[in-house]
Amino acid sequence: MATQQTTNQHLAAARQLLDEVKDATDPQTKASAATAHAILVLAEQVAVARVVMATEAVNGERMETAAAH
Repeated sequence: MATQQTTNQHLAAARQLLDEVKDATDPQTKASAATAHAILVLAEQVAVARVVMATEAVNGERMETAAAH
């Protein structure tokens, strides 16, 4: 759970930084922001996948425990 909170904090900070540079006029800054945004989206998808996998693992353990009793 602590890892998820840390991940959420980092993603929120990254999102805030991107919001600050979204109106930049420098082409290099815009390209960097676009790249950072793509990485952020990927990181958010990985975070969701981790939560789904953890949930499935917990539910699977519960089902195995219930079946053993």
